[in-house]
Amino acid sequence: MNDSALHTIEQIEAFLTGTATVEFRFENTAAGYVWMQATLARFGYATLRRPHKGILRRYLQAVTGYCRAQVTRLIRGFQKTGRVRRRTGARHRFAVHYTPADIRLLAKTDELHETLSGPATKKIFTFRVRHQLRSS
Repeated sequence: MNDSALHTIEQIEAFLTGTATVEFRFENTAAGYVWMQATLARFGYATLRRPHKGILRRYLQAVTGYCRAQVTRLIRGFQKTGRVRRRTGARHRFAVHYTPADIRLLAKTDELHETLSGPATKKIFTFRVRHQLRSS
């Protein structure tokens, strides 16, 4: 988006009053984040007075289409790091107990025994493990 003609907060305020029904779209989320970061840096968000921050915040909401909470979260990230970026959280991952070879063996055993119940298949495996331990 080319908004280089807007140089002052007053121009942004006039823009907001004149474009109440216009909707903007970015190609993807990353493009919106890049634009937001450039806009925050261009207007020196940290140095603005409170009323001007509110106007800039409304402008960011209007152009990006993000809600107030999301814009606030992105601005906070910009103030901490100097960048607007997607938050990547640590997701819970279950521990891997079985290798792909183990899973193939389990599927083959299940198929050979004509798809028994889970407890019956478990019994087959525990019997084989005990039998192999005694043979060794």
